[in-house]
Amino acid sequence: MTRTARATFPKAVLKDRSESRSGFDKSLRKNGAGQHNWGRLADERDLEYAAMDDEALELQEEFEEAADDNASISAASDSTTESKPAPARASSMSEEEIEIAKQFRKKALKGEIDLAAIARTSSAVSSSPPTSKTVQVTA
Repeated sequence: MTRTARATFPKAVLKDRSESRSGFDKSLRKNGAGQHNWGRLADERDLEYAAMDDEALELQEEFEEAADDNASISAASDSTTESKPAPARASSMSEEEIEIAKQFRKKALKGEIDLAAIARTSSAVSSSPPTSKTVQVTA
C-alpha cells in the first residue's frame, strides 16, 4: 500500500497497523500444540504422559487417605460399640404372620397407620421367590 504525505508523520507510523506494536516479529507462527496451539507437537506426547502420571499419583493419594480414614473410623467404632445382632430376615415369617400382615396392609388406608408399620409388613407382599427349600405338591 502506498503512503500518503499524512501517513509518513511519526504519530501515523506509531499507529500503523502493519507494524508490530510490541516489537515482536509478526511472522512468528504457532506450532500447533498445547492450549491455543502454542507449543510444539513434538512435546505433546511427553506432556500427555506427565499428565497421566500426575493423575495416577493423585488417585493413589486419595485412595490411601480414604483407607486411613476408614481404618481410624473402624478402629474407633470397634472400641466404642459392641457388635449388634443382625436383624431377622424377612423370609423367617411364618404363614400366619404373613396372613396377618396382608390383612393389616389391606386396612392400612382406613385408619391412622404410620409408614414404619407398613414397611414392617412389606415382606408379606413381596414378589420375590421364597427361600425355603420345601416343595408344595397339590393333588
